[in-house]
Amino acid sequence: MKKVSQLPVFHNIEGVLCISSVEATLRLQVIRKVVCCALGPLGNNIEQAAHLWLERLGIADKGEVVLRDTPEECLALARTITDDGVVAVFWTCAVYAHENEFFFGNPDVYPFYFQQEIPLDEMQLTTRSEMKDLIIDGEIPIGWQVASHPSPAPLMNDSRAVVVLQNSNAAAAKICAEGGTELCITTEKARRIYGLVKIHSFGSPNMVFFGGITQHGLDQLKKAYEEEPWL
Repeated sequence: MKKVSQLPVFHNIEGVLCISSVEATLRLQVIRKVVCCALGPLGNNIEQAAHLWLERLGIADKGEVVLRDTPEECLALARTITDDGVVAVFWTCAVYAHENEFFFGNPDVYPFYFQQEIPLDEMQLTTRSEMKDLIIDGEIPIGWQVASHPSPAPLMNDSRAVVVLQNSNAAAAKICAEGGTELCITTEKARRIYGLVKIHSFGSPNMVFFGGITQHGLDQLKKAYEEEPWL
């Protein structure tokens, strides 16, 4: 067992640049690359939020979105990025089912450093085209399975479908398209990618996404800012 003195301590963020200064700093040439580590595969809301954030800040030309299977793998990737002039941003969602574990389990990073609010890409219940006609009078057949990320899974609480948990909305679409389940909860982008058919729309509520940085990323921002004190 660790001694009390060996227990983790959150890094102090006092004195860190205000967000407007940080966004201006990211546009400087000395920050030559911004790597966004986001949940894959293609089609997830987090991936779309990361692209929008890069575009909003005007740094899409030096930005890259790299996809991983879980937020934890995104953080692990961000930790490996230690080059000068490169800032890694790892993304999570405000309704991520394990956000508390993610936050308290990694006190050495800054998981809520950036924020991007967008309407969710239309969340919907979808199926393969050949299965749609088997849903009669809006009743989901008993025993049908629905692939879903844990976060939107409660949307199916009042249905007869059996939820099969997946790592992301796009992963849910992929397994449904491959015949692993009859239904899935997914996004409009993922529905199109995997050729599925919409049978119900849950809508597009606003959502907040968080872009976190490591200590290396913070150090790169501070260094760049100090070299351009006019910001």
